[in-house]
Amino acid sequence: MSPIEIVCRAAREWALLIRRLMRDDNGIAGIEMAIIMPVLLLLFCGGGEIALYARSHFQASQMASTVADAVSRYETLTASDVASIFTVTSEIMGTDDFGKNGYVILSSVSRTGGATSIVAWQCKGGALPNTSKIGIVNKAATLPGNLTLDATDNVIVAEVFYRHTPIFSNFISIEPQLYETAVFRPRLGSLTSAPGC
Repeated sequence: MSPIEIVCRAAREWALLIRRLMRDDNGIAGIEMAIIMPVLLLLFCGGGEIALYARSHFQASQMASTVADAVSRYETLTASDVASIFTVTSEIMGTDDFGKNGYVILSSVSRTGGATSIVAWQCKGGALPNTSKIGIVNKAATLPGNLTLDATDNVIVAEVFYRHTPIFSNFISIEPQLYETAVFRPRLGSLTSAPGC
């Protein structure tokens, strides 16, 4: 047999094999599943991660609001009151890891006749020390949303820092540090004197 005949015979056998495979539909579902499964897994993992991140954002926002609201209900605030509020932060946040991945800063901001708002006092609690974005004690305050206070006005600001740990960090890139604030006006007193925390 000549080399040309060998090549022609091999080509005919390949053509018969390809025709037979094209008519045989066994295994098509498996091939389709193998092609689409990575895309489905990526969508499932990414969607789950985005949902967990949104939940953490919501919980941090709720926690800031709850803590600021609780503090604003006091007539006078003591260090033990602040400590008891800080001890329930994990329950407020709804996660057990807030103790090691979260930080709360309570600030009293007042404008006692001056032109600028001043941070009267701050209390901090948590395992991840962060710097307040509101300001430091006895210095000018930067309130969220460009809020300006009237003369002799006072507000309580709660800042919540939370380090979100992604489950599927390889699939989606998200900001791990969450930051939420809430501002409440004290109901029963001015709360401008430091509670000693």
